[in-house]
Amino acid sequence: MKVKILTSIFLLATTVLISCSKGGGNAPGYTYTYKLTGPATSIVQVQYTPTMTDPNMTEVPDDIEYEEDVTPPWEKTVTLHKNISGAGFSASVSDGVPGATYTISILNKDGNVLKTGDFTLDSYGHGVLLLNYYRN
Repeated sequence: MKVKILTSIFLLATTVLISCSKGGGNAPGYTYTYKLTGPATSIVQVQYTPTMTDPNMTEVPDDIEYEEDVTPPWEKTVTLHKNISGAGFSASVSDGVPGATYTISILNKDGNVLKTGDFTLDSYGHGVLLLNYYRN
């Protein structure tokens, strides 16, 4: 009996919270730009948090692109719903020029750097870097 009561209370609270948050579902989200710079001599595999504006989305659907093979310079702008608290961006080179340096950044809508980092390819031409930015 306690389980049924607790389940009912949980479902009622969840419904109320979702109903309240859906009122702001049309509120503007957050815009981020992912930026990659470095020598254009290698293919760089990038992965990033893609545009997600549905407040009920809990994971990235299969039909949304979030991984690309690119050459620097490269950038991509995405919009994330206000309920999504962060953005991730990674770059990986597996057959580059040893010693080459790449920079990846996450920028806000005004072009200000929120998170940035550099990575240098090792003696085999391999390198990777992951950035995560979380809003307060």
